[in-house]
Amino acid sequence: MIGQILANRYQILAKVGEGGMAQVYEARDNLLFRPVAIKVLREQYASDAEFVERFRREAQAAASLSHPNVVNIYDVGQENGTHYIVMEYVKGRNLKEIIRDQGPLPVKMAVNIAQGIAQALNHAHRHKLVHRDIKPHNILITEDGQVKVTDFGIARAASSVTLTQTGIVIGSVHYFSPEQARGQNVEPQSDLYSLGVVLYEMVSGRLPFTGESPISIAMQQIHEDPTPLREINPRVPAALEEVVAKAMAKDPKDRYQSALMILADLRRIDLALKDDVDEATQMIPQLDQFEETAVHTLQGGGGVSANTKTSKRSWLYVTLFFIFFLAGVFWAAQRLPALIFPEEVAVPNLVGLNVEEAAELLTTRELRLDVDKRIFDDEVPVNHIVSQNPPAARQVKKHRTIYVAVSRGPELVTIPNVIGLSLREARVALGRVGLTLGEVLQEPHPMIPTGQVVGQEPAPGQRLTTGVKIDLIVSQGPEPAPSLVMPDLRGLPVEQAMQDLEVLGLKIRNTWPEISSKAYGIILDQNPPANTEVSKGEEVDLVYSSGPTGKPPSETSPTDQQATVDWTPEGGPNLRRADVRISIPPGPQRDVVILVIDERGIQEVYRQQHPGGDTFTVRVEGKGKQVKVQVYIGGEMYKEAVI
Repeated sequence: MIGQILANRYQILAKVGEGGMAQVYEARDNLLFRPVAIKVLREQYASDAEFVERFRREAQAAASLSHPNVVNIYDVGQENGTHYIVMEYVKGRNLKEIIRDQGPLPVKMAVNIAQGIAQALNHAHRHKLVHRDIKPHNILITEDGQVKVTDFGIARAASSVTLTQTGIVIGSVHYFSPEQARGQNVEPQSDLYSLGVVLYEMVSGRLPFTGESPISIAMQQIHEDPTPLREINPRVPAALEEVVAKAMAKDPKDRYQSALMILADLRRIDLALKDDVDEATQMIPQLDQFEETAVHTLQGGGGVSANTKTSKRSWLYVTLFFIFFLAGVFWAAQRLPALIFPEEVAVPNLVGLNVEEAAELLTTRELRLDVDKRIFDDEVPVNHIVSQNPPAARQVKKHRTIYVAVSRGPELVTIPNVIGLSLREARVALGRVGLTLGEVLQEPHPMIPTGQVVGQEPAPGQRLTTGVKIDLIVSQGPEPAPSLVMPDLRGLPVEQAMQDLEVLGLKIRNTWPEISSKAYGIILDQNPPANTEVSKGEEVDLVYSSGPTGKPPSETSPTDQQATVDWTPEGGPNLRRADVRISIPPGPQRDVVILVIDERGIQEVYRQQHPGGDTFTVRVEGKGKQVKVQVYIGGEMYKEAVI
């Protein structure tokens, strides 16, 4: 697919990975001039119409998520049988690769990553979306340490695939919750169980359950407890071991009941963790006395001369200066490197904390806080941190300033009036103000065209937060006509059958004569059959008796008794016109067809149904020296003449 352009927009550049369900490519969005990742379904899934439809619905649901810890889905589409998802392009590695390369991760790093996953799950669960396949392969760590969870909604579509399809269950069974292994309904607590397994693997470097087959691992998930974390890694805090144990409880009722609850415990552990810093204490020795004192006395005389005293004082000053100079050099050697090249510390995760808590936490790391901007946010409370720069877990120098964006609370918008718009127009109008389309109900309406919005909830004009779903009622058009029961017309005269059908609001479509021992004009058969459901206005076909001779009792010849055609030729040498006068014999309604055969070929110039006994005139014309006219009544030719 390299070089191919999907949707006349996404240019495939290179293959960057593959999984059990899809292959992933790096691409370029030629419309918005940005890099994207495109996940293309494998052929065995793309050929399953039911799976593709479920996959499309779930991917569209996941596209409603917008969070710093979630890989955004931009588009879903298909082209020439190729089904694909366009996603945010993330530069970095997945968590499985990091664990494989580094082994057990530092406790603080693992806790920071787990917090990012928990925040993504909290956002998804609030939007009624369960991931179903949380595992290190679906956790991306960017080059600057940001945690990104991918494949939201896609796992739900994959859950319908059977256990025999490799790459789906085999790749995930190590992280399945017990209820998933049993095939039961999956709730948000199932994602939290998988998060516990991921956290266990990060700090221990190994999976809690392993086996020779997926079935044996699934049975361990249901019945066995993992080895306690601190037996594998004694450096794991007891509080973190308790968090993992609670997240991996067999009964969902014993686990954390929301991602917000496990996030709160992880943040408490993060605040309690301190970096181990070994600082050697350097002492400058105190100078209480000089080791040596040079005293020069004069030879002769009993006293010390003035020059001798001045010399002693000078030597004392020089000595003291030299000592303090050495002490200063010694102090500078110990302290200046720390001032010029300060020690590095890990940036803590501030997202979700209020400004005061964040400032206090940074002070313990000898870092500073600066509120860079204040933004609207539907989920983060007022005065709490939405994002930070540098991100959590980044190593920075002490005394560095950490810039944060602080929530102003949810942004309120006015609900627009979308009544009278089409469903597509209403979706666009809601999206312009930050609202989303909720449930769409269909209701019949006698006056409003099909597909037009006739109601909305909440009502227009109200002030709501962005992201709220607006439910719409869409017209189905007029109510279908009430159903009727087709009467049994067999044995009735044609005239009476026609009257009965007219009373019921039904119409005659075709009638056919059939030779029978029954009297002329008696109904022999009907379509639709008797006692079947029909709608008002529906057309009915009838077969009636033409008697034993196939003629009405008063008829002796088809030409003289069943139809009369009078010709009145007129016109010039190359144009012929005639008035065709036709009399329909008494009886049922019949089809009348008139054909004109001239130099242009055969033309049907008249076709209409007429009741028995009707008399009417039709003007016909033809070109050429000889024009032939044929009259058909009830499917039989009754008259042919040249005009």
